[in-house]
Amino acid sequence: MVITFSSMKGGVGKSTVAVLLANNLAARGKKVLFFDMDTNNSSTIYYTTGIADEFPSQNVAEALSRRSVEGCAVKSRIDNVDIVPSSLRLFDIRSIDYHALKRTLSETASAYDCVVIDTAPTYDNLVMNALYAADRILTPVQLDSFNLTTLRFLRTHLYDELQEQVEKWFVFYSFWKDNLASFEFSIQSQFAAIFESEFDNILNIEVPSTPAAQKYTQTAEKISTSSRMVGNQRLATAINRLANFITGEDTTVQRF
Repeated sequence: MVITFSSMKGGVGKSTVAVLLANNLAARGKKVLFFDMDTNNSSTIYYTTGIADEFPSQNVAEALSRRSVEGCAVKSRIDNVDIVPSSLRLFDIRSIDYHALKRTLSETASAYDCVVIDTAPTYDNLVMNALYAADRILTPVQLDSFNLTTLRFLRTHLYDELQEQVEKWFVFYSFWKDNLASFEFSIQSQFAAIFESEFDNILNIEVPSTPAAQKYTQTAEKISTSSRMVGNQRLATAINRLANFITGEDTTVQRF
């Protein structure tokens, strides 16, 4: 199972949720490969405490150039998660054929249960590689006008360029505020109504707006469905629901 996170809007929690999902899957006993195609390399830093190009022969650019993950994956600090680190050399191979990543990952079928791909907040040939390789495409969105515009743009390009991937594309809300959801005329509720009138691929999953997400990636603090902190608990519950959607399971990981 290849899961690609794609959003043209930065700051929507894409990398954070990708990491949370990968770690939840790993806590379920899945062997996970995290493929960091975002040159911001925040996921690489989280998993390795390294930065871009500190892995001269173990990175995504090397893997794509060689069409092989072998020798390019690094064991992360999370059990059951290996990572292919990001690299600034991605800028040098932006014209690569958009089938390259799918071919590169074909050999991992027996080595990993899941591949999680984090992409840059843009739309280019590298992102097309990640979209084409995916079994599931996940796009987190905040409820505002620019997210709506970029989501429309992504939909148009999927239909025009990768139509076979459209049915694999799903959207979920990020930075969701429960205290606003009950107010019909809150900006959040008004935009939710617009999104849901235009898109039929929105999952019933709301990743909450909570400091627990930043703590998770900055301090490695665990999240738990039984935490005393409500935001922590809601975040863990949302990621469990996302992981269940991906796996088809009905499982709750208590702490990850």
